Amino acid sequence: MGCWHGRKVGWGWRASRVRGRARLAWLVAQALLGAWLMLAGPAAAVAQPLDAMCPTRPLSLLQPDVPSLADVCFVQDDQRALGPGDVLSGRWPVQRRDADQLVFTHTRAAYWVYVPLRNPDPVDHTWFLQLDYPLLDEVDFWVYDLEPAGAAPVLLHAERMGDARPFGLRPVRHRLFLLPLDFRPGQSLGVVIRVRSSGAINIPLSLHTAESALAGTQNHSLAQGMFLGALGLLIIFNLTLFLRLRILQPLYNAAYILCAGLFLASMSGLSFQYLWPDSPWLANVSVPVTEVLAILSLLLFTRVFLGVRADRWPRHTQLIRGLFAAGAVLFAASFWAPYSVIIKVNTVYALASMLCMFAIGIRHARQGERAARWYVASWLVFYAGFLFYSLAAFGYVPGFMAQERWMQAGLGSQIFLLTYAEIMQLRDLLDRALRIESSARSSLQHEVQARTADLRTAMGSLEQANRQLRELTRHDPLTGLLNRRGLDESLDRVLEGPDWVEPHVVLAIFDLDRFKRVNDDYGHDVGDFVLEWVAEVLRNLLRRKSDVLARFGGEEFVVLLPGMAAQDAAVLIQRVLDHVRRHPVDLDDGRQLPLTLSAGVAAWRPGDTAQSLFRRADASLYRAKNAGRDRLVIDSDQDGLADAGEEISRDSA
Repeated sequence: MGCWHGRKVGWGWRASRVRGRARLAWLVAQALLGAWLMLAGPAAAVAQPLDAMCPTRPLSLLQPDVPSLADVCFVQDDQRALGPGDVLSGRWPVQRRDADQLVFTHTRAAYWVYVPLRNPDPVDHTWFLQLDYPLLDEVDFWVYDLEPAGAAPVLLHAERMGDARPFGLRPVRHRLFLLPLDFRPGQSLGVVIRVRSSGAINIPLSLHTAESALAGTQNHSLAQGMFLGALGLLIIFNLTLFLRLRILQPLYNAAYILCAGLFLASMSGLSFQYLWPDSPWLANVSVPVTEVLAILSLLLFTRVFLGVRADRWPRHTQLIRGLFAAGAVLFAASFWAPYSVIIKVNTVYALASMLCMFAIGIRHARQGERAARWYVASWLVFYAGFLFYSLAAFGYVPGFMAQERWMQAGLGSQIFLLTYAEIMQLRDLLDRALRIESSARSSLQHEVQARTADLRTAMGSLEQANRQLRELTRHDPLTGLLNRRGLDESLDRVLEGPDWVEPHVVLAIFDLDRFKRVNDDYGHDVGDFVLEWVAEVLRNLLRRKSDVLARFGGEEFVVLLPGMAAQDAAVLIQRVLDHVRRHPVDLDDGRQLPLTLSAGVAAWRPGDTAQSLFRRADASLYRAKNAGRDRLVIDSDQDGLADAGEEISRDSA
């Protein structure tokens, strides 16, 4: 027993010694592993195969629609320095989140998303990967073949989209971003997506078969067509009221409906698809511009609809004027300010303006105005949709497309209620007018007659003022010459009038050479003085009463010479060019500014119209500019290019 006890003690000591050595080895291994992780850095900490972090998703025709991809791998690129190869390497920290939760507020970072997909069926299939947020500047797709076992993925094709690029670059003409994916039997494809935008970033990804994508597009087009068609009918209705009644209230309402509809169309990508697909700049600018224009037109409608006058509502009048002035400044700033800044400022301005208009409507409703109650009700239904829509647009809540439908419902309800309130107000005004008229006929007939006489006098004065205004609109305010409208009327009167028998008519177009340098070097005041000086030269050298002088726009002048042959007109026009060349303009500071003119001339031919005559003269002007400027080019059957003097001498010979 003692011997056995001695063996047990020896074995226990040896066992404890072995366990101590094992524990020491484990501690050393842990220390070495921790040191290696510290030296390797964070990239090594996640350096593992990408397919282990982002497993391939099998596709099934039993589920033709995947409304939102779950558990998507993405990488945040703060420096915007990564490429698709960096993402595929797995060396960068990868995060996972459902696609409908890939929502980020305004940021300078780029986001990379990796979506591996596999076709388990033994037949070819085509799927569409859809990104359901149209307001993204740059969306790049790289499609890789993941089939080669043990080999690097093979790039099949790449697509570059986004509203900062022409719409025609998209493989599918759609307001959203659709990427067609063609699968061979059993093939696996990896899609790498890079998203960058100056505004909020939403990356809601979904998958659809070709049939499902087509059906979804048709359903959305039908819904959008019905919504925009309803807005169009309301615009026509309000314009009809304006033309029939000659009051501004329906006109402002029509302007608001138009601007609000364009704003929603721009936000949904429809404007970029159908209105300006080749102008990415306009696609970005249209959102803040139409937003401000909608508020400005609504301010005008509110002022007229609620009868906000300075004598009765001075504070409300000042508030509306202040908001309108701020909106005018923001409208101008929307064309040059960064999108990420101006969209926030404009939205804050829109929200503040709407709250102010809502408060003004409540104040008027408390005064017992029935139309004001409908006005307040229209704002209540609008705010619900606008709140969620704005939060989704700025990336604070997911589901932008769902919130878009709420916004359409809220806006449509508001517009309907505003139009209904407008009709009710007009009906009340009509009833009031009928009661006044009935009372006046029974007791104040003579006063009605006096008011009728005053009205006729006022209408006569208004008609005279309109005639004077029409005359003013035909002349250029700077030079006093006819403007483009006046020129068009003169051309039509000379060439298309019922008394047209004169076969000799010459049209000349003058253009100041390098006029932009005058504005850049001397300032726009000197530029305006130069334009007035040229107009005076034309008046002095072209003195016939039948001659028509006009400033066509910018630095272009047009002269119409009825009853003059082309040779005589060329001599007269060359005299104008020589005079301008030989007589520099005397400036106020004592300097002299030399100028030259280029001119294009076209003579009337049988069968000519005003448009064709002007077009030939304009083409001659372009040939004169391209040939070195400071010269006259006459349109002829041979399309020759020469000085007026040479053409005259050749014709004389």
